[in-house]
Amino acid sequence: MISYIIGAVYFILILEVLLIINSFRYARRERNTKRPDYTPKAAIVAPHYGWDNQTAENVKRLLDQDYAGAYEVFFVTHAKGESDYDESYPHLLEIAERHPNVHTLLAPNIIENSLPRSQKVQNLMTAIAAFPDDVEIIAFVDADATIERDWLTLLVQPLQEKKVGATVGARFYFPHTLNTASLVEAVWVNFQIALQGDHPLAMVWGGSNAIRRESFEKSKVLQRWNNATIEDHNLTHAVRDLRRKVHFVPDCIAITHTEKRTWKQVIEFTNRQIVMTFRMGLKAQWWGTLLLLLPKALFVLGSIPLIFYSERLLLVLLVPFIEIQSYRAFSRNLPLWLRDMPKIRETLRITSLVAPIAMFLAGLNTLYALFQNKIVWGGVRYEILSATKCRVLGQITEEDGTNGQNGGRSV
Repeated sequence: MISYIIGAVYFILILEVLLIINSFRYARRERNTKRPDYTPKAAIVAPHYGWDNQTAENVKRLLDQDYAGAYEVFFVTHAKGESDYDESYPHLLEIAERHPNVHTLLAPNIIENSLPRSQKVQNLMTAIAAFPDDVEIIAFVDADATIERDWLTLLVQPLQEKKVGATVGARFYFPHTLNTASLVEAVWVNFQIALQGDHPLAMVWGGSNAIRRESFEKSKVLQRWNNATIEDHNLTHAVRDLRRKVHFVPDCIAITHTEKRTWKQVIEFTNRQIVMTFRMGLKAQWWGTLLLLLPKALFVLGSIPLIFYSERLLLVLLVPFIEIQSYRAFSRNLPLWLRDMPKIRETLRITSLVAPIAMFLAGLNTLYALFQNKIVWGGVRYEILSATKCRVLGQITEEDGTNGQNGGRSV
């Protein structure tokens, strides 16, 4: 029995290492790929919720894109009551007045108007309805995403290939408060970059992606969104239905700055991500997370009280240390501009120490998703009924729980 336990643990660990190696190979191949210039007119949709100094910085970066073609930015937030609005609205209006290619829109509040979709989906639909006819590319970016000047160029270039249905970047969590919960959340998010690549299980992340308008309309995304909770998983299904692929751009990394994260916030956030994945019909990703992470963690924890009966079980306890090194190895595949930042290098080293805890948490999240189809997002509770249908259960109060936002900047 002990030999089977050790063998099972290391078999799963080898699969994890192979995924990291595959990620390295894909990133190297993609970075060496040269494509012709492709600069059709693009529309960038940036939904907003709240405002702070980092949001203001992110907006400046969005308006300073080094894109050779024309692009327009559509900032959108939501109304509150008949005469009130989200705090980001006046800031965005002021910015739009100084830039002819920038528009600020106010979406209806889903609670007050009894709309059957999430607030973020409603915001996106409001922005898309305002597009001019000559827009060929639609790009989406979250308000809490700190992007580089080549962000739009990197996302648009691969879309000239007909087999590519959508392009996607990745998020990188940069915790400024080095408490354990913040570090675990960073590993939980960042390690997903190692799972991206040129394979059928690649998914669209709503915080940084682009799609041809033709593909968007042909796959009837707006119809999919009409009663939906989640926008990006529906984009994933839409691309697959077109028999095209989601193309990961390894150098298109958006930083999300986090601080003062509590365990309550982290658990709510990570549970929500896996519940959305499972309930939106992306079962292969859910199964992969479950089988790759949970058995390994349970084997390691279960071996601790049995060490006195068999010294061979010490081999199982080496697994957490190997996972720490795996996370550090994965981080070397990040874009050079990112890993060369001194504070990022230091943070990667520190966060790697909690990699085993983050992997265990992800495994527990998969179990939680089996028994839950309700989430709290942006201060609103939703029940996910299917990929294209949800029930809006109402707004929550501060006493009911946190919004699960990282800084409260994205709906």
